[in-house]
Amino acid sequence: MTANDTNSEKTEVGYLTVRVSTAGGAIPLANASVNVRGGNVDDSSIIYSLLTNSDGLTKTVALDAPPRSASQAPQNQTPPYAVYNVDVYAKGYTPAFFNNVPIFSGINSVQPAILVPSVENAQYNITRNSPGTPPTVINEEETI
Repeated sequence: MTANDTNSEKTEVGYLTVRVSTAGGAIPLANASVNVRGGNVDDSSIIYSLLTNSDGLTKTVALDAPPRSASQAPQNQTPPYAVYNVDVYAKGYTPAFFNNVPIFSGINSVQPAILVPSVENAQYNITRNSPGTPPTVINEEETI
């Protein structure tokens, strides 16, 4: 049994914000599409469809989570968190998929998503010297 199996186990609320960026996390990506889906294999329907703002952040959304008391009883077989799946898309970037993102009651989880430019988006500016043409050399002393 997983934390997303029945609604009776989810009596409280946790929160999720997705932070989308590129360049190793240095540059936020605005207008990225983020889908939050259920974590249950049998039902992974979209719960929220979001867009990131200029800071690369989605709005914070509320998600069902099991009660905090689930973590305080060692005999409890139910995990003290619910799991959700997050899909992130942005034009010109390879999509990212995150499975089993944990959501705890009363906690705002932040899921980072660092996107990589897609190969179709890459621009290759390769210059080649023709045979017999010497490479250009800049004399640093002359430019000062």
